[in-house]
Amino acid sequence: MKTDPGWPLVPGETPIDDVSGLLVPNVGTRRQLNQIEAENVTRAAAKYLVGELTEADAPFTFDWLFALHREMFGNVWDWAGKPRTCDLNIGCPAYDVEAQVANLVADLAYWGKGPYPLVHDAALLHYRAVKIHPFLNGNGRWARMLANVWLRRHGARPIVWPEPLIGEVSPIRAEYIAAIQTADRNDLRPLVALHERYATG
Repeated sequence: MKTDPGWPLVPGETPIDDVSGLLVPNVGTRRQLNQIEAENVTRAAAKYLVGELTEADAPFTFDWLFALHREMFGNVWDWAGKPRTCDLNIGCPAYDVEAQVANLVADLAYWGKGPYPLVHDAALLHYRAVKIHPFLNGNGRWARMLANVWLRRHGARPIVWPEPLIGEVSPIRAEYIAAIQTADRNDLRPLVALHERYATG
């Protein structure tokens, strides 16, 4: 089993301590891994963020939330779409992952109908998905995709986040992490403001 790849840790990210589940051979750097993952994520984005999207395409069921992660990373990691079985430096305890995802799905049935604008609900979905952190990695990208698919399901345009160059740190990473940390203190405003800034319509 290959462990501890020795790649520099990007601040605020989940460390990749074990690359034994990597399906792609001859990956020796984080830049190479990011490139491969980006290609897989792009295919999922084309499916959900371009063209018509129906409830059947994105039903927001318990199983679909896990399947979305598998679509984004399934050609890269053999554990894609599977709830993690170990605790990480962020997220709920592993034993609580499935229950927390089920609670999120149940709550979503009431969203999009209340007093809050869609962008607020998208930011809250994004935040709650990140805080659960159901997977060994790719949780932030999955949460952002999840929020964007939810926006499209409700007739809104997706958020276009400023993506970093392959292998580089996102230009808004520090601000993004600070917004998540502020949401931990029950103040969602900075994260909503980020979503509003990069909303496309």
